[in-house]
Amino acid sequence: MSLLSHPSFGPRTALGYVTVGSLSDVWTLVWYFTHESELTPTGQFWVIGLILTGLVFVSLGLLLGPLGRWARQAELPPVQAIGAEADIQMIAATNSPQSLCRE
Repeated sequence: MSLLSHPSFGPRTALGYVTVGSLSDVWTLVWYFTHESELTPTGQFWVIGLILTGLVFVSLGLLLGPLGRWARQAELPPVQAIGAEADIQMIAATNSPQSLCRE
């Protein structure tokens, strides 16, 4: 089983947060600048809330990217174990399963 078969969550999640946050901000600002009438206090509340929510999502995404890279490095085996694991894999590859099972 490959050690890196389950990659870290960070890069994919970061991309999702940045995308959702950016689209939220863009479409909120498009609506705000193309809206023809004056905004009510409730409307201002929603516009400001959606813009800030989008900015929070973008910030989370930008923070999760490096966090995902650090988590990926933490999942790797120590440098000392890589040589030993390579030797084990080489020995396992040279010995077929039939040669290990003797009747």
